[in-house]
Amino acid sequence: MRRNCGRRSIVSFVAAVVLLGISGSVRGEGSAGKPAAPAKGTAGGLLVDAKDDGLIVQIDNEQEPTKFLYDGAITKDAILKRGIFNVDRVNLKYKADGDDRKLTAVEKVPGRATGVVVGQVIKVYNNFWVAVKPNGGGMIEGFALNWPPEKFKQSHELIKTLQPGDTVSLKYASDFERHRILDMQLKPTKPAK
Repeated sequence: MRRNCGRRSIVSFVAAVVLLGISGSVRGEGSAGKPAAPAKGTAGGLLVDAKDDGLIVQIDNEQEPTKFLYDGAITKDAILKRGIFNVDRVNLKYKADGDDRKLTAVEKVPGRATGVVVGQVIKVYNNFWVAVKPNGGGMIEGFALNWPPEKFKQSHELIKTLQPGDTVSLKYASDFERHRILDMQLKPTKPAK
């Protein structure tokens, strides 16, 4: 009789482990308990870098950039030939392949040709461009330094000192690649009340 109780306990334990594993997959958990990527999805953000194997994109409302792998006709060369460069806003469609996200479509989102933006610095990339969240809402935008450096010296010096959370005012004009900074000023931080 005791042997049967021991066997039942082992069988019950194994069944519980199997059910927990199935329950994790039903909830959509991937490896290491992380949420699995949806089978298909869309995302929007700023193109941080076009690597040989995929795009690094700063997705709206996420802290860290996300990597999307190329798939099929979507390659680094194809992206560049379509005039999509670092700093550009992009809309993406992707499919999940295990823990990877493979691109099925990439679209450059044209912005206004010129303008002034006041907003918070999200991040500075390579002391070359800055991601800014406009005050009053809206999507993050990227703004790159303009050339020649001696003509835009103030902006070239200021970008090296910017920190996430700083407030800047940017006057910009867009060329065939991206938004270019014509003038950039650091706004004073409001004192806490």
